[in-house]
Amino acid sequence: MTNPLSSLFSIKASTPEAFDTLVSKIEAIAQRNPAYYRRRLRLLAVLGYAYIIAVFILLFIALWLLRSSLIAIQGEAMLGELNIVFILAIAGFLSLFFIPFKAPTGIPLTREQVPQLFQVLDDLSTALKAPKLDTVILDAELNAAIMQRPKFGLIGWHTNYLLLGLPLMQALSPEQFKAVLAHELAHLCGDDGRVAAWIYRIRRTWFELAEQFEQNRRGGLFFRRFFSWYGPFFKAYSFVHARSQEYEADRRAAELVGAQHKAEALIWLGLNSSLLSQKFLPRFKQRSQNLSQPPDDYVSDMLATLSAEIDAAECDRWLSLRLANQSDNASTHPCLSDRLNALGYKVSTPLPPRLQRATVLLSERLAPLTQQLDQLWQKEQQKSWQMLKERYDYRLKRFEYLKNKPEKNKQETSLTLEERIKRASMCYALEDKTSVLRTFESLLQVAPDHPTINYWVGYLQIEQGKASGVDRLKQVVDSDPALAAAAYRQLYAFAKQQQQIELAETYRQQGQAQEKMWTLALEERQRRNSQIQFEPHNLPDDEVRQLVEHFASYTEVKAVYAARQVMPRFPQHDYTVIAVARRFYKGMGQGYKTDHQLVQIFEDAIALSQDHSIHIITQTDQWPQLRKLKGALLYSYSPDADPDGYTSSATNTGFSS
Repeated sequence: MTNPLSSLFSIKASTPEAFDTLVSKIEAIAQRNPAYYRRRLRLLAVLGYAYIIAVFILLFIALWLLRSSLIAIQGEAMLGELNIVFILAIAGFLSLFFIPFKAPTGIPLTREQVPQLFQVLDDLSTALKAPKLDTVILDAELNAAIMQRPKFGLIGWHTNYLLLGLPLMQALSPEQFKAVLAHELAHLCGDDGRVAAWIYRIRRTWFELAEQFEQNRRGGLFFRRFFSWYGPFFKAYSFVHARSQEYEADRRAAELVGAQHKAEALIWLGLNSSLLSQKFLPRFKQRSQNLSQPPDDYVSDMLATLSAEIDAAECDRWLSLRLANQSDNASTHPCLSDRLNALGYKVSTPLPPRLQRATVLLSERLAPLTQQLDQLWQKEQQKSWQMLKERYDYRLKRFEYLKNKPEKNKQETSLTLEERIKRASMCYALEDKTSVLRTFESLLQVAPDHPTINYWVGYLQIEQGKASGVDRLKQVVDSDPALAAAAYRQLYAFAKQQQQIELAETYRQQGQAQEKMWTLALEERQRRNSQIQFEPHNLPDDEVRQLVEHFASYTEVKAVYAARQVMPRFPQHDYTVIAVARRFYKGMGQGYKTDHQLVQIFEDAIALSQDHSIHIITQTDQWPQLRKLKGALLYSYSPDADPDGYTSSATNTGFSS
């Protein structure tokens, strides 16, 4: 009989696509023979420890033999020094497996402060037979989580943290909140006792250790090579178990608190997440954009937003969009619809109102705890606030530039169509949402087949309840794979609102299929290695001119290359890679921008008709095939205009200037 594991060990889970393939094969094994899968999973978990112990024993023996040989040659005179070297070598070996852990931030809660909350935790822990919680921390997240971390690297004793988000407590009723707590505590127990919880915990530890060896180039040949295979492989092999634990935690929470409370907790969590992203955050950014310091009422403002009831139409729309999502291997958490189906819960609207919020468990401590979180958030944001403000100011400056740039003139400085689209989308994000639909409808007269314009018109019309947006979005799904999945989600949500259940289900299935294909295409596009094939770009001259004009204004830019990356999936959908080589110059320490900051600035500024990505490359060995490609060089810095090298001039790229 062929061992079904034998073919799996040859698969490297080093890319997202390989990870998905491996998970699919393991899922098939687990479904055919769950007991067999669990036994092999435990053995595989132990393999990491066994490998470390085996290498440790070999190292110990080698060092001991070396010590004995030197003593035999040199005598007892060197015994003290040899013992010190021996101990340091062993200590150095053990330090390889120390994983640094940053304690979670927030406000530690005590039983004396919030007795009602701790009574709920005691009741749930007793019912679930969960281990003791060491620390309960209140933070500003719309979430709850259990964190377990060993105090001494791979060796216990573990500290159990329970992280509770005050916004989560404001978003849910007490019973719904109890269901969330029960779900989190169930992760400490597992479906088959502590062994399941141990595997749930150790999968993250092994993968973090593999990443630590790779990033720090530590561990030498033996450990780095072993864990570069073992860490990702164990993460994939245990993925099936980790996802089953999410369903199991839901089931146990439903048994304890009720399936309805658990299901409604999941629904309200998703709806309030949409409320914060769609309403609260844009409003908060707009009112705080001109402040030199972070506001001192972020959490208070968020709680006020969450305390209000969500508009019924928006509630239906957001819920439909959430239900359209599908489970994938990017997270062990299943999608909302899968979790509700597993609980046997049928969604019906309007949802039952939340007559009380879980913040009642904090009693009179709610106000001072909210104030403390406001102050903590303000303190944590101090370092990054200036950087965020600089980016926002840059976006506003760029928006003003696009508003003032003429749409049509006889010179080459007029707005391109893509810049007009960019200007309209920036208006939606930064200024006035009400007039954007008219702007995009006027652009539709100029380019009636443009996918991005059609998507914006369709999205905005449907957002206003206009059925005319359906035809616009249907045109998108047939013309642009990058926008197709998003368009299907909008079509699904609108059909659900119109009570067109069968049509909505068709849109959902088509959207999920499209999203799966596009996810694989994105994984291909994100690969960066020497096997990538490039062809000359086919950007229009006015867009090349725009790129040169923009990049020439940065002293950080030494050279810019552009090429079309050959893609196996959707080859007809052009994908342009823009590679920017950095320049190092005198005085660059003042106002220095990281690679990530530069990419964000460039992305905010340029507007291209093709799907693209921007990358900062090194000056030596990265992508030689791109640098050698004829016509790839768009711009090259020239110091001729300034003896100190602070100005740039464009290299001719094949168009008249």
